[in-house]
Amino acid sequence: MSLRTLRNGALGVLRSAGLFSRSADSPSRRERLLILCYHGIALEDEERWRGHLYIPLPQFRKRMEQLRAFGANVLPLGEAMERLRKHSLPPRSVVITFDDGFYDFHRHAAPLLREFGFPATVYLTTYYCRNPRPLFNLMADYLLWKSGLEQIELAGFGFTEPLPIANPQERQKVTQQLVKWVADRQCNHEEDALAQQIAEAAGLDYSSIRASRKLQLMNPEEVVEMHRSGIGIELHTHRHRTPRDRELFVREIRDNSMCIEEMTGAHPTHFCYPSGDYDRVFFPWLSDFGVDSATTCQGGLAAAQSEPLLLPRMLDDSFVSEVQFDRWLSGFRL
Repeated sequence: MSLRTLRNGALGVLRSAGLFSRSADSPSRRERLLILCYHGIALEDEERWRGHLYIPLPQFRKRMEQLRAFGANVLPLGEAMERLRKHSLPPRSVVITFDDGFYDFHRHAAPLLREFGFPATVYLTTYYCRNPRPLFNLMADYLLWKSGLEQIELAGFGFTEPLPIANPQERQKVTQQLVKWVADRQCNHEEDALAQQIAEAAGLDYSSIRASRKLQLMNPEEVVEMHRSGIGIELHTHRHRTPRDRELFVREIRDNSMCIEEMTGAHPTHFCYPSGDYDRVFFPWLSDFGVDSATTCQGGLAAAQSEPLLLPRMLDDSFVSEVQFDRWLSGFRL
C-alpha cells in the first residue's frame, strides 16, 4: 500500500469524525483565505503527460461540486484581498486562480465556472497571447512524450546520435537542449516550424495537434470575451520570466500591463510569479508599479498578516485526492 493511499485513508477517518467540519467553522479558518491555483484543464491527454500541470475536466467538475457542497464563499480576487486585510472575510472563503491563460481555460474552465456561478482570476502572460502558437518548451516535451519512443533522431537540430527519451528525466534533458538550441540561434519566430520537425521525427501529425490548440494561450478576442464575462485578467509578466535586473523586470510588468489594458480596458493590479519564481528584491519594484498583491506556488492559506506580495496558494492537480481537497477547504491542520 502506497504512502499516498495511507495518508488519504487517515484523512478520510478524520473527516468522518467531524474534524474537517469543526475546522471549517473555526475562527482560525474564518480569518484565512484559501487561494486555489490551477494551470490547465486537459483538452485530451495532457494530464497523462504532466499530471502536476493539468487536471482532467471530470475532476475539475468534481472540484466545483465540492466547493458548492462545502458552502464555500468563492470571491473575486480583489474583493478577497480587501476583506482579508479588513478581517471581514465571509465563512469558508475561497479564491480560484489560473496561471498563464491557456486556451483550455476558455474551452473548459470558463463554462464550468459560469455554470456554478464562481468568479475566477486568470494571471495572463501576454507574449504568446499576441503571438498565437504553441509554447515551444512545452510542445517539444509533449511531442517527445506522445511519440512513445525510447529514442529519437533529431539531426536537423545538430544531434548526430539518437537521443534517449524513454522517461521524464531523459525527455526533460532533450527538451532543455532543444530550447537552448533555439535560444542560441535566436530563431524564436521559427518555433512552430521546429515543432513540426520534432513531430515528424516522432511520427506524429503536428497539424492536428496544433489545430487542437493544446499548449496555446487564449488569443486577444478570447481574453476580451473572458473579461466581459467577469473573469479577472491579471499580471503574469509578458514573456513568463522574472529577471533580477530591475529595468528588465519592470519592462516585463509594464509590457504585460499594457497588453492587458489594451485588450480589456482595465488596469491590472494583482500579480503571480511565473513558475513560482520569486525574490524579495522584486517587492519594491512591484510596489512602485502599484501591484496590490502577488501570489506564489507555496502551499498554505493566506492570513491578514501574510506578506501581500508573497501570498500562498494551494496547487490543485490530477494527483490531489478528493479528501485532500476537502482538507484544504476546511483549513484542517495536522
